Amino acid sequence: MCGQWVVDRLHISRVREGFKKSRKGGFTLVELMVVVAVIAILAAIAMPQFLSAADKARNAKETADIQIIKNATQLYMIDKNVDTPPTVENLYKEGYLTEHVKTAKGKEYTITYEAVSGGTSKSVVVKAPNEP
Repeated sequence: MCGQWVVDRLHISRVREGFKKSRKGGFTLVELMVVVAVIAILAAIAMPQFLSAADKARNAKETADIQIIKNATQLYMIDKNVDTPPTVENLYKEGYLTEHVKTAKGKEYTITYEAVSGGTSKSVVVKAPNEP
């Protein structure tokens, strides 16, 4: 009986060593699933913040572009002594813009010359196209 006990103990200790050796190799499926779930939760929380920041950046660029085009148009109209505003393409070709300015989606800004409400003077109006 004593001999069988020793054999059983040796077998159990070898099995335990086998578990320990196989455990050193990596993570369990449950651990990996927990990590993936945590990353998914963090991404779900952070994504709206990133999208909001991207929208704000696009709006700021559009506002800056409109002001640049408006200033260039006013200079063009004064220099050329004309009453009709140029296109953005003409401003670029004539050297009033250093680059061909387009919206974030690659569309053209429109330039108009409109009467100021309640007065006889006119003002340059630059608009971005409606983009979905």
